[in-house]
Amino acid sequence: MSTPLNNSILKAVSILDLFDDKRQELTARDVAELGDMNGITAHRLLRTLAEAGLLTSPRKGLYRLGSKLIDYGERAKSFSRLAAQIQPFLNGLAAETKEGAMATTFDGSVITCIAAAHSDQTFSFNARVGARMEAYATANGKLWLAMSEPAMLKSYLNATDLTPLSADTVSDPDVLSQELEIIRRQGFATNYGERETGLSAIAVPVKTAAGHMVAGISIFGPSARLTADRLASLLPLLQSTADEIRQVL
Repeated sequence: MSTPLNNSILKAVSILDLFDDKRQELTARDVAELGDMNGITAHRLLRTLAEAGLLTSPRKGLYRLGSKLIDYGERAKSFSRLAAQIQPFLNGLAAETKEGAMATTFDGSVITCIAAAHSDQTFSFNARVGARMEAYATANGKLWLAMSEPAMLKSYLNATDLTPLSADTVSDPDVLSQELEIIRRQGFATNYGERETGLSAIAVPVKTAAGHMVAGISIFGPSARLTADRLASLLPLLQSTADEIRQVL
């Protein structure tokens, strides 16, 4: 059974679609007529979109597209460009290690896979571009948390329920904080079945020349192959790859 869609969100998006070069400003009446909805619904959705910054109201009752849409568009272009720059390096990692490789970004809540490469060796876990994963239970995620500003990390820990995802998930905030401090000092993170039993990974940051972290990259695979010793042996390759990526950013 498929998950039901949220009709209010679909209607809100349909309102955004009404704006074009010829219709740069709209009223609730315009939206009701063009969007085939009643005036009360049109007014409520317009107010909600304006409150979210997706629309702006230059004067009472009149709406136009908001600047937040420009921000979203720029972010989408930036992530797409970043993924394209990183992808060849992930392909190289997968080919050389015979394991999987992925790159992620972080929105302060969860990590998102923006690029991935897989080896010829069959394994049940395939990183899917666009997949969102828990930060506290992944190598990439813990890396992002460790590199975050203290205020952001505190906000994340206060807002996040560290639900155990496997027998090895670190669900104690104090224990996790101690591990994050170690990760911050050593500059890499590991994961031994914390999100998915039998899956291990090691991750390092990709930073700009100014030292700003823009992505995390990792090598992942079955724990039977990716033992602690094997992960340690892969660290120099992963770090040199991150340095190579930095040079093309």
